[in-house]
Amino acid sequence: MSAAPDPLHYSDIVAAGDLRTALQARFEESGVPLRAEVPSSPGWIRVGARIEAGDRQVTVLMAVDDRAFLLDFWMRGVRMARGRTADLGEVAAGIGTFLSGAKVAELSATHGFVTYGGFAEAFERGEAEAIAFRWGRYLDGEEPVPHGRQLAGFLRAAAEEPRLRALYPFTSHWDLGLRPGVAVAPNRAVAWIRPVGDRYLVAGRDRGDLDRTADPVGASDAVARILAAWDRNA
Repeated sequence: MSAAPDPLHYSDIVAAGDLRTALQARFEESGVPLRAEVPSSPGWIRVGARIEAGDRQVTVLMAVDDRAFLLDFWMRGVRMARGRTADLGEVAAGIGTFLSGAKVAELSATHGFVTYGGFAEAFERGEAEAIAFRWGRYLDGEEPVPHGRQLAGFLRAAAEEPRLRALYPFTSHWDLGLRPGVAVAPNRAVAWIRPVGDRYLVAGRDRGDLDRTADPVGASDAVARILAAWDRNA
């Protein structure tokens, strides 16, 4: 059973039947050549929508307790910005701006309900810039990671190895993963690292063949060996 619009806060959406239909009407009224589609999740079919153009996508979901449309702006699978507004006209206008190719700084300056971070700007400049930005955030402790205190030693050691520093670090549950690029599915990670007690567990892509070491440099070396084997078999 799918969620239904609340008539108290969303009388216009109820009148239209669902969010997709109401949003499509806004596009057509303003002459914007975009097509609103149903959301990926069947449970949000009446209260959500997605709009795509090229390598960009915007998803919209209606809040439950008050009138608010929640937007996520995506580019090549990376969330670039978020937004929250009660005005469906602003929703349609913001979507049009982003899908026209605008950078996040322009999007936020034009539509004040949109927020973004430094990572999005770095990604706009290229994957290498985004990877360097994420490493800097992790090494400076500005972005928390699971097992942060234990992982700090490994991150410092790995950062000294250029081939590892070129990989994108990210977290998944309690593990630190390293993958070749930002816009790559997490399950394509080259290696996984998890501190357990005073040791590190280092695993390859399938999370098998665990290498156990108590030394951050040894853990970094284990990842380098996994990377070398991956290169040979690629």
